[in-house]
Amino acid sequence: MRVGIVTQPLEMNYGGIIQNWALQQVLRALGHDPITIDAYQRYSIPHLLYSYVKTWHNHRRGIKWMKYPRRYRGAMRNELMGQFIEEHIAKTRVMWHYKRGVVKRYRMDAIVVGSDQVWRVGYNENHIEDMYLKFAAGLPLKRVAYAASFGLDKWTYNEQQTAACAALARQMDAISVREISGVDLCRDHLGVDACCTLDPTLLLDAEGYREIIDDQWDSSEPYLAVYCLDITKAKKEFFNLLAAERGLNVRYFSAGWEATLTVEQWLAMLKNASMVVTDSFHGMVFSILFSRDFYALCNFKRGNSRIAGLLKELGLEERMVSDTEPTEPVGHVIDWPTVHSRLAALRKESIDFLSRNL
Repeated sequence: MRVGIVTQPLEMNYGGIIQNWALQQVLRALGHDPITIDAYQRYSIPHLLYSYVKTWHNHRRGIKWMKYPRRYRGAMRNELMGQFIEEHIAKTRVMWHYKRGVVKRYRMDAIVVGSDQVWRVGYNENHIEDMYLKFAAGLPLKRVAYAASFGLDKWTYNEQQTAACAALARQMDAISVREISGVDLCRDHLGVDACCTLDPTLLLDAEGYREIIDDQWDSSEPYLAVYCLDITKAKKEFFNLLAAERGLNVRYFSAGWEATLTVEQWLAMLKNASMVVTDSFHGMVFSILFSRDFYALCNFKRGNSRIAGLLKELGLEERMVSDTEPTEPVGHVIDWPTVHSRLAALRKESIDFLSRNL
């Protein structure tokens, strides 16, 4: 079956890129032919002017939730991560908007929405309905949401968005979400049943990433890897204390446009670290997959439910510490055999969901 994938834009986000690669790997193993819709919500000059006029007109009518569009004026992705995307991810040609014609052009039999924060309205303000497959409405397709994430554990859609997305969600053949809180949000606000499945990165074990890890990446000295999106003085003191107690060097790594590692090197950095401290969901995911000693810092601004939920499922709640006053819990050693046993059971359930609904 030819399966299209709708996800967040493949730009400068390690986790977003890897989860898409992992989902394609699993779909291929299930006998399908996946292709990611390479869409960026950006505006040509005529469409930008039209959108401005439409938004202004709606504001005059009292519809204030619509935001004026902004035209992005930068590279979609730089060479650092772009090369991995080009070499390892099957995708359509770049589209500036989701279009109905992509389904016919690439002969799609089904579309999977997910994973990552595809249903977080703050990240998809002007096209949230397309993340529920509005662009493919009425077409003879299987429609499956896999590990879709709202990003937050509270409802942030306005009335118009809620009504439109609820109608589209009811047209889906099956829905799974990444966080337990998402099950409640689907039921209470979209009026649909959903189950909880793993992020695609967790559908593979550590061995599944061997072919893309850069084993030549430098790891000559033991180090504590700090992969944090937000750094504060209190956090730095915490990093230094952990490193001093373990005789490690502290090494900082960035994401987005400040990143200095390729995707392959980023994986090697986490795999080879003696310890990892991160406020990133996917930084935590790979610490677990590679059995690294780690701590996950709370990140309420970016959304904490995804981190807390996975740690609870795996019995690792004590690995989460406060990001304002981080302190190391006393006497907690990770029981890796138990963690990976639990993860294997969840992995089977999640892959069964995909297999059953495609």
